[in-house]
Amino acid sequence: MKRILWTGLLIIFLISISYVSKALANGVLLENVGTTTIGRGATNIAFSDNGTMVHDNPAGLANLKNDKIEFTTELISFSMHYQDLQNDEEGKEPLCILPSLFYMKDFDEIPLGIGFGIFSSAGYSTDYDLVHPDYGIQKYYSYSLLSKILVGAGYKIKDGFSLGIGIGASYSKVELEIPYTFQTGDMEGNSALINMDADDWSYTWNMGAQWDISSKTTLGLTYRSKDAFDMHGGLDLNIPGLGAAHYALDFDFCWPRSAGIGILHHLTQNHRLSFDVVWIDWSSAFDDLTLKLSNGNNVAFPLDAKDTLPLAWEDSYSFRLGYEQLLTPVDTLRLGYIYIQNPVPDDTLTPMIPGILTNMITIGYGREWKNWIFNLAYLYAFSNKQSVGTSRIIGGDFDSSSVKESLHCFSFGIAYRL
Repeated sequence: MKRILWTGLLIIFLISISYVSKALANGVLLENVGTTTIGRGATNIAFSDNGTMVHDNPAGLANLKNDKIEFTTELISFSMHYQDLQNDEEGKEPLCILPSLFYMKDFDEIPLGIGFGIFSSAGYSTDYDLVHPDYGIQKYYSYSLLSKILVGAGYKIKDGFSLGIGIGASYSKVELEIPYTFQTGDMEGNSALINMDADDWSYTWNMGAQWDISSKTTLGLTYRSKDAFDMHGGLDLNIPGLGAAHYALDFDFCWPRSAGIGILHHLTQNHRLSFDVVWIDWSSAFDDLTLKLSNGNNVAFPLDAKDTLPLAWEDSYSFRLGYEQLLTPVDTLRLGYIYIQNPVPDDTLTPMIPGILTNMITIGYGREWKNWIFNLAYLYAFSNKQSVGTSRIIGGDFDSSSVKESLHCFSFGIAYRL
C-alpha cells in the first residue's frame, strides 16, 4: 500500500511540476506554500501539523505526531491592470499550477523529527501587449521562479522546547522580453528590443525554534537565508533598422532573507488562534539589477557592456492572522487575513515585477478519513492602485503610469499518515 501511495503521489507531482514553467500565471507567486497554511492566513511558525514546516520552521518537525507524506497544489489566477498615456490594458491571465511534495518522519526512540520538501516558494510573471512610443505594439513579458529542495530536522531539547535547521538546494530562472532603455554605461539612453534568459542553482538554509510557553500557547521563531544566484545565460538585442546582436549574460540575482515570530494559542479544545509577523529583506535583495554583457557578435554595437537597473525596494513586514475551529473530531474550518506592507517605491514602479499585493483573505477546510487527510483552501488578494509621475527608470516608458493587482488562489492538499 505504501509503495503504491508513494508511486501515485510522485507521478501526480511530476506531472504537475512539468506545467510550472509552461503555465505560470501572470502575477506574483506567493510564499504561502501548502493548503493547510493558506487556509489559516499563512500562519505556520508555531505549528507542527503539516509538511510546510520544512520551509517555515523546521523546529516544528520535533513535535510530529505521525509519519506523513503530503502533496499539495496551488492554482493561481492573477490580474494586473496597467495604465499610462498610451495604454489601458489587463495582463494576460493563464492559470498557474504550483505543486509541492513533503515527507515527514518522527523517531519514537529519540526526540527527533525529519522532513523533506520539494516545492516552488516564490516568483512572478507578467505578459502584456503594450504600445511603445518608438516601436508600436510590443510584448512586455517577464518571468522568474524560485524552487527549493529542502531537508530539515527538528530536535526536542527538553519537553516544550525544540530547535530545528534545514538545508538544501535552490533553483531560480529569469526571463525577460521587453523594449528596454539602457540606464547606465556606454549604451546609456539607447533603446532596444531585448530578449534574455538566465538561470542558476544555489544553496539555501533555514533555522527555527518552538517553545511551549504554557499548556495552551506555543511561540515560534524562524529565519530563512537569502537565495543568491550568479545567473548565466544569453541576451538578444535588436534595434529595428540598425541591427541585432547576441551577448553572453551574467548578473547577480537574489531572493530575500526573512525572519519571523509566530504564536499559537488554544482558546478552547476546539478553537485556536495564530498570529505571525514576518520581516522580508527586500532592500538588500531588490536594490538594483546589474547586467553584464560580453562576447557580442555584432561589431556595430559594443562587444561588452554593463547596465544597472534601479529597483530600490524597501523592507516589508507581513502580518498574518489565522483561526481554526474543530467542527467535529474529523472536520476543521480555517479562516485568515494577511496584510503585507508594499515594498515597491512609486518612482521605480513597473508592470514587469508585480509586488504590490497588500491585503489577503483566506478560508480553508480539512477532513480526515482513516489515515487520509484532505484539505481545501481559497485565498483572495488585492492591492490599492499605485501610480508614478516621473519614473526613476530613464526612457520615459513608465512615466505617468499606474498599476493595480488582484489574485485568486485555490489550493488542494492530500496527506497520508504512514
